Amino acid sequence: MYLKTLSVVLLLLTCFDAYSLESDADAEITIQSDSAEFDRKLGTAVYRGSVILQQGTLLINADQITLFSDTEQRLNKAVAKGTPARFQQQMEGDKGVTKGQGDVITYLTQDKTVSFFKDASLKQKGSSFSGNLITYDIVNENVKAKGQTESQAVPNIDQPSGRIKMIIQPAQPAKKPAEKNTNEDA
Repeated sequence: MYLKTLSVVLLLLTCFDAYSLESDADAEITIQSDSAEFDRKLGTAVYRGSVILQQGTLLINADQITLFSDTEQRLNKAVAKGTPARFQQQMEGDKGVTKGQGDVITYLTQDKTVSFFKDASLKQKGSSFSGNLITYDIVNENVKAKGQTESQAVPNIDQPSGRIKMIIQPAQPAKKPAEKNTNEDA
């Protein structure tokens, strides 16, 4: 039963390779927690207590991580909860490390989306999104963010109206090729 549960975890992490380092999908998976509970009939695995899940450059820290699988042991959904739950992973090329956090992080394998709920933020290369809900579409590489309605909003210094906040860094100018030293007097 442990090996079947581990295979569910493997499925979760290999789905991130669409935008992460390819080597992460082949890396060993390590899960550390204070306790674990598996229910094969329900298709769930629950890890509790300072949970650390790591595969290659992918790292998730949470108070609890629950994995949901179907009858064929394929992962459908993973939910990480914390105050906050944190996600980070090295991206391909020069995109750097993507970091996200929220009180709840949900990964839907069929939709290939990662959502960050409540006090959510997503950061990459100095640009960031923050709000009540941030959803990252892995396949289409787009981000959707939502704030809170006025009746839900609890004003704070960072988001006084409960609206989303985006910080986008300016494009870096292309580097000019080094000029040759054409000192004819030498």
